[in-house]
Amino acid sequence: MRISKFLKLNLKGTFSPLKLAMIILFVLYGLSLVIGDLSKEIQGEIIKVYDGDTITLVENQEKVKIRLYGLDAPELNQRFGKEAREYLLSLCPLHAQAKIKIIDKDKYKRVVGIVYCNEINVNEKLVENGFAWAYREYSNDYVVLENKARKNTMGLWGEANPLKPSEFRRKQ
Repeated sequence: MRISKFLKLNLKGTFSPLKLAMIILFVLYGLSLVIGDLSKEIQGEIIKVYDGDTITLVENQEKVKIRLYGLDAPELNQRFGKEAREYLLSLCPLHAQAKIKIIDKDKYKRVVGIVYCNEINVNEKLVENGFAWAYREYSNDYVVLENKARKNTMGLWGEANPLKPSEFRRKQ
């Protein structure tokens, strides 16, 4: 039986108890798929730090590429890119355990999340210490920390005219 036919209201606008129960189960199942996946946490060993905002960890013998949520760090071939990577490595060294609070998946199918190493919110630390921009196009979560880092000329904010990574990528 087709779902659209199964879920159709009868002419009186009421559902049979069976139809109502099936609709409720169908909706709850759909919500559990969405909410369950995005509110999940994973944990694993860091095996690669690509740059200041992307890592790979192994969880249950499976490699998972993680894009740090809410920030954009300089590219490796951009001014301050190597420093951002080194700072991320200082917070999350190779072979360290990391916990990831999954926020989303990006268009490249990477997990987008908040990274915790040694109970430290790594995303916050990168922005707070001037190693990344708050990625305003996706979140306002770290704008206050970026403004504080700018005011105190922390990290890349000590440079004369730091170029946003998104602008740098566009020029490449």
